[in-house]
Amino acid sequence: MKEEQFVELKANILRTVLARRITLGIFATVALVVKMTSRISYLNPLFYSPLAWFFITFPFKYLIERQQTERTLHWVHTGFFTAEIVLITLFVHLMGGSEWIGIIFYLFTVIYANFFLPPVQGYLVTALVITLYSLLVFLEYAGVIGHRSLFTIIGAPYRSLSYNLATVLAGAVGIYATLAFTVRSFTEIYRNKARALGSKEAQLARLSKRLLSVQDEERRRIAQELHDRLGQSLTAIKLHLATLKGGLNHEKEEEIMGIIDNTIEQTRTLAYSLRPPLLDNLGLNPSLYRLAEMVKSESGLEVNLSLEEGKRLPTAIEGLLFYVTQEALKNTATHARARQVNINLLRPPGSVILSIEDDGIGFRPKERQGLGIAGIKQRVEMSGGKIQIRSSPGNGTMIKVQIPHGHNSSRNR
Repeated sequence: MKEEQFVELKANILRTVLARRITLGIFATVALVVKMTSRISYLNPLFYSPLAWFFITFPFKYLIERQQTERTLHWVHTGFFTAEIVLITLFVHLMGGSEWIGIIFYLFTVIYANFFLPPVQGYLVTALVITLYSLLVFLEYAGVIGHRSLFTIIGAPYRSLSYNLATVLAGAVGIYATLAFTVRSFTEIYRNKARALGSKEAQLARLSKRLLSVQDEERRRIAQELHDRLGQSLTAIKLHLATLKGGLNHEKEEEIMGIIDNTIEQTRTLAYSLRPPLLDNLGLNPSLYRLAEMVKSESGLEVNLSLEEGKRLPTAIEGLLFYVTQEALKNTATHARARQVNINLLRPPGSVILSIEDDGIGFRPKERQGLGIAGIKQRVEMSGGKIQIRSSPGNGTMIKVQIPHGHNSSRNR
């Protein structure tokens, strides 16, 4: 466990110490009210048992504060629960065993144990509660230990003021007030965790967007280097070789020129696949038209485009939409066995919607998807967008993404 998580766990356990003290204080106050309004002796366990339970929280707090590892912290906590259960069982016996509401007093020990402890230790504490209470009940039943009654009741219990006061105040008021406090305490713990998680998710989203921006910038730089420097160098080599025509036989000259032409074309294709210069110079729509021409030329796939015109989108969004289209067309040309693809681009206020639909063989979206689809989903979601994939065997595939942006795009009239 990381240091930060360990510190948080210890702090939460220490909060339960405070919760116990408050709830036990409630019980002690209730017992005092019962004592003052009935004939119950101060020596009755109803009065002093909450106080005894209250006092054992002090050594427990001392031990918790001095633990340095998660393992020892959990075992100290388990040890306290065990001592608490034994003490409660004794009090339940002194307060009437199964005759009254003694089983309720284990409730918060079980809740705390299964909230804070690992599963095995939580189940161990729960099993101990069930075992000790059952043992107490059956030992009293068998006469092995004597039965203790909390009240001396003449006649029916419901006619006894002491019994009714104890049941209402300790059972109803005390238990439910304590339960409300416990639930509120746990709710606050969850709320704090949710805030911390939300903060970390927001931070991760910012870092993810920054990473995408850095990746796009690196792709742009590499594409520019390939297109400008390497492409120009290859062209210069070709021009220099042209001056040496007399020194080479015709076949050798044609072979070298062919290799250079092919390398120049491959360099331009690679640069375009990384990030087309057209995207930076003229924008998304011209780049998509050019991409459609290249796909048709290379694979024979018919690409139909319907692109709504508008103002230039932010650079990152244009790069993302081009990437989505490029990857989707690559997947279609490679795997879908499609004859045509329809690409639509809409610009509602505050967002842009891109849909790509083919007439290929389709697939089952719940099955494991390739790197292309996975990459599209990851980049779209990291950018704060939404993606919808609809496909089934024999019915083609539709990919639809919606990306929000900071300004409204308007149509050109």
